[in-house]
Amino acid sequence: MRQGDLIYLSHADILRCALTADEITGAVEEGFRAKARDRAATCRRLNLPAGPQASFTAKAGTLLDQGYAAVKWYGYIGDNARRGLPDFSPLLVLSSIETGLPLAVMDGRWITAVRTASITAAAATVLAKPDSSSVGFVACGAQAEANLSALKARFPLRRAVAYSRNRDTAERFAAKARGLGLAADVALDASDAVRGLDIVVTSVPKFSEPTRFLRGHDVSEGTFVSMVDMGFGWDEATLGAFDTLVTDDLGKGARRSAESLNYDGEFAADLGELLVEGRALPDRERGRRALIFAGSGLADSAAAALVYRRARAAGLGQQLPF
Repeated sequence: MRQGDLIYLSHADILRCALTADEITGAVEEGFRAKARDRAATCRRLNLPAGPQASFTAKAGTLLDQGYAAVKWYGYIGDNARRGLPDFSPLLVLSSIETGLPLAVMDGRWITAVRTASITAAAATVLAKPDSSSVGFVACGAQAEANLSALKARFPLRRAVAYSRNRDTAERFAAKARGLGLAADVALDASDAVRGLDIVVTSVPKFSEPTRFLRGHDVSEGTFVSMVDMGFGWDEATLGAFDTLVTDDLGKGARRSAESLNYDGEFAADLGELLVEGRALPDRERGRRALIFAGSGLADSAAAALVYRRARAAGLGQQLPF
């Protein structure tokens, strides 16, 4: 590839890279460890409102030792379902830190799903019981599927419980879980998908109604919860029931997130600190622990860098003049 050229990686190209969920989790963990050592950086996302159910967002990260910077750009259109379109379609641009030139433009749908699941898996590795065998899901869309794959790669999962306001969606997800060798049940009430389980993942959609219907005291002792929905699936007044709350990205020099989450209190740690420092945390057999997602752009950057390297090695993508 000549200096000044770049490649476009389509969704199909990225799938042909054949990266596993655990490979992406490893790349994301490496990125957060680098941030804890001041060898990677991210910043608060850019949010541009575009209507009552529409917004545009950019999030970014730099990986100094790997030599990459990346930004993800996407519009979120809550009304797209009636058009038969996805509610968001992210795109990533990866650049060289050495020259500042763009290296790749890539479809961001697969990366967005797996990098989010990788944040869950990385946090669960530190915060969940090592022998966790059961997992509950509140909302059963693409995020639930990606999180199940990432968690199954790291834990001896045997049982899944699915809840969705659309029972058909929960039934389809449960069928997929059974196809992976798990016993799977469909819960009739959301509380049944968070109670008595080792790990819980909630991914309630941003513009759904109602939100904030889950309660912290319904979570059992010893459970780890990944709030992929930035906490908006939960009643904020009940989050005090958790013994430990962490996030994936704290503001610089602060114990609070730089992002707008459904929690404005202090966090015990961020993901990089957990992975590097091994902060002393309550016994994983007792207490309730939760990760409230900030949605750090560093995870997108780490995943995009790995995809780019794999695609180059395999000769994938369409080369474009720049």
